Amino acid sequence: MTKAYLAKQIKEFEKSLCKSPSDNLEWLMEKAAEESAKWLYEKYPNSFFIILCGPGNNGGDGYCIANELVSIAKVNAPKNPISIRIIDVMPSKQKSALCKLKSENHTFQKIDHKFLKKCLEDVYDEDNLKIVIVDSIFGIGGRVDLPARVEKIIKTANLFYNKIAIDISTGLNSNTGEISKVCFNASSTVTFLGLKLGQLINQGKIYSGDIVLKDLGFNMNKIVKPAVHEFSYKDIKSKLPVRKKDAHKRNHGKLLIVAGDEGYGGAGILTSETALKTGTGLVKLLTRKSHVSPSLAKNPEVMVCGADNAQDLEQNFLWSDVFVCGPGMFENYWSEQLLYKLITYAEKNRIPTLLDAGALRLLTKEPFTKMALPKDIILTPHPGEASSLLGITTEKIQKNRLKAAKDLHVKFGGIIVLKGHGTVIHDGEESYLSSSGGPELAVAGSGDILSGVIGSLMAQGLQPLDAAVAGVALHSNAGDSFAKEIGNIGLAASELIPHIRNALN
Repeated sequence: MTKAYLAKQIKEFEKSLCKSPSDNLEWLMEKAAEESAKWLYEKYPNSFFIILCGPGNNGGDGYCIANELVSIAKVNAPKNPISIRIIDVMPSKQKSALCKLKSENHTFQKIDHKFLKKCLEDVYDEDNLKIVIVDSIFGIGGRVDLPARVEKIIKTANLFYNKIAIDISTGLNSNTGEISKVCFNASSTVTFLGLKLGQLINQGKIYSGDIVLKDLGFNMNKIVKPAVHEFSYKDIKSKLPVRKKDAHKRNHGKLLIVAGDEGYGGAGILTSETALKTGTGLVKLLTRKSHVSPSLAKNPEVMVCGADNAQDLEQNFLWSDVFVCGPGMFENYWSEQLLYKLITYAEKNRIPTLLDAGALRLLTKEPFTKMALPKDIILTPHPGEASSLLGITTEKIQKNRLKAAKDLHVKFGGIIVLKGHGTVIHDGEESYLSSSGGPELAVAGSGDILSGVIGSLMAQGLQPLDAAVAGVALHSNAGDSFAKEIGNIGLAASELIPHIRNALN
């Protein structure tokens, strides 16, 4: 798994590197500049570098990189001097002490925004490839509300092919992945010490391009606990269930699914079919009476019990090892009664339970707000459901998804799986971020499939956290697989199931 950090963690680690109270970490800036310049020179030999320098320490990085590029070129190609120009993007702004020091210690020609535009207008496409724009305007403490002059420069810079951000793209929030009205759209980012969470989540993943980590020899990843662990299918393969040759169906768990209120029978069918085809030994679906025949017609291997009176179904709770509840449920007496009885039973008998969809929205209603939830519970809200659970806007959820997941855990306990682009999982101790999956997964029924996968893995013996992480990885990997074969338009949720089954095998 890949580790990522918040800005304050990076800054605190930098402080720990100080060799004395008066150490301003100039040596660290020079080390970072040396590593950046080496990478730039190897990646873009014989290029024309235009370095955008801000007034803070990130701007100091830019001036240092310019000096290092010249030094490297003198050694490697003394007869072919390197071309460098610098744009001081905020010349009237007071510079930080290090930036002031480095800006005074260079001999490169300064240019302005007009020159940048002229470069763009005068070159042909093949010449454009020889120009490399280096963004050293703002670092991880940078601002999102950019000055108009900076926005103007970035808009022009974004029209070039090769755009390299130093540490982080200007206009990108290093913690949340939120971007400003105008953001430097890097083709690559050279970042230092550790990856920043904002580079991996929300729009930050788009505006960071390919990320090159330079730990500068300090191994922060081995010393500091990360804000999140980014994971993909390859990270969870070793944790997937393995069948013994003498296995019996009862060795693989009994999963009870409560789903499909009136008019939403498909949700229960999708969830139960997913559980069946991802390895659960025995699957039972509790649903409305009218949905029994369609379910049996689609999946005769699934045991189905239907009734329009919730009390007629609760006796089935005794049968199960794991509960999944919520797909296709809503504010309705049938849904409310079954959920209430299921939570009561699960909490008393310590049954691992996953709540999704309609069950989550019911948690905000009386009498559920006063109920104790099972200890081993997984909640899988999408941003809209998370908004309802926390009583804040969806925009606030999306603005800081990690915080939202943590807040949900504080309020409800258990394991939170906040679905969406970059699914976040939090269990109160650790946080995880899915690095896979794309817009192909944004379809009706996709969440029902995920609930079925996670429930199935719990029934087969995985601990709830491992099941949540592995289930998300399998689900998003299935989306990637579909997109690779066909594209990201037109996926029907049920088409994920064979892809998940292939990955499990």
